[in-house]
Amino acid sequence: MKITVLIPVSNDLRILDCLRSIDESVEVMISLNKPTSAIQKLVDDIKIGKYKELNHLDINSCKINYLSIAGAYNLGIEKAKYLDIFLMDSDCVFEKGTIKKLYTNYQGNLLSKGKVIFKSNNWISGVIARAREFHTSDKVSAYSPPLLFNKKIASFIGGHYFHPSLCWLEDSEFDSRVQRAHLNISYDPTAIVYHPELTIKNDLRSAFWYGVGKNIGVKLGIHEKPTGFIESIKKYIFGASKIKGLASGFYLFLWKMTLLVGYNAQEFFHLRPVLDQNRM
Repeated sequence: MKITVLIPVSNDLRILDCLRSIDESVEVMISLNKPTSAIQKLVDDIKIGKYKELNHLDINSCKINYLSIAGAYNLGIEKAKYLDIFLMDSDCVFEKGTIKKLYTNYQGNLLSKGKVIFKSNNWISGVIARAREFHTSDKVSAYSPPLLFNKKIASFIGGHYFHPSLCWLEDSEFDSRVQRAHLNISYDPTAIVYHPELTIKNDLRSAFWYGVGKNIGVKLGIHEKPTGFIESIKKYIFGASKIKGLASGFYLFLWKMTLLVGYNAQEFFHLRPVLDQNRM
């Protein structure tokens, strides 16, 4: 299958489980962004054939020496053998058949989108999972994962893929250009990838750094300012609660307030986003 599965990674050893879940003979481009020594060793071992269960994959790698998902994406796309690029996160795993489903799902479009399911093992992680679905799985977008697109898309969305100055929210900015170009996204909800359960601590930490990244994006003129306190009450506590339940609605409000804290912290302290591979 002439697809390049592109996986950026810096410090997440769960990429091995991700690779093991790939059930098609495809190219895999591991795009290292300032990798830890443990990740570098793992990738080196994979490429010399230490993991026999991955022999059906054509595994290659590229590297940038700074922390940037956008930079890792852009280099990986440049180095990829094929025109069709499948964006995947290092901490997620494929359900069997997902790659083939999205490849046959284009229907004449340049983008093919599947569904991410957030795992949950208790009430709290279930609340978080439903909250995250509100922003991801409940709408068709060009967020990743799972997203397959053809490189020809660049000529429709401004000549480039991911904004090089963004570390966080790069997929949001990518999606906004796709939407402005009125490009259709073929959607198959049965093409699934699984995200491990999220904890409140890690998820709200991500929200804070999303806020920092959004402030930088606003200053660059590529993101809109986040919704404020009153608007967030209306959207999440009164809006999302009707769809995802009261607990998830209140959690979404808390998540948004944490994002606003990060947004304002960047304004006053000029923070730069800290890259976390477990950020979704």
